[in-house]
Amino acid sequence: MIKGFHHIAVKTTDIERSLAFYRDVLGMTERRRLHFADGRYLIMLGLGETCVELFGGGKPKDMVEDRNEIGLTHLALTVDDVDREYARIKALGYHFYIEPRTIQGLRAAFFRDPDGIPVELLQEL
Repeated sequence: MIKGFHHIAVKTTDIERSLAFYRDVLGMTERRRLHFADGRYLIMLGLGETCVELFGGGKPKDMVEDRNEIGLTHLALTVDDVDREYARIKALGYHFYIEPRTIQGLRAAFFRDPDGIPVELLQEL
């Protein structure tokens, strides 16, 4: 029986920079580091029951948004108050490409992590 999601794996260009973002900006906690014989490592960060697994060594992606590509389109995080989180994260210098808005009982805003991965802040009203 499938019980739920364990983690989402994210390839990064700079794993320590991404660790700082996911930990310090999004409030995730480091749960584990796995080291490999070739010197690479991954970092597991937890938020509630789900983890984000960071891998280093990624190549920068062309930041032209194309919603027709196959694959993960964004990470969505549940928040108590979109507007409060928006103000906090914006004050840290992050640009929101979709400002807070309400659509059909949901309030959401979108910005990007250091590698350009879209992150959604989502509040059910």
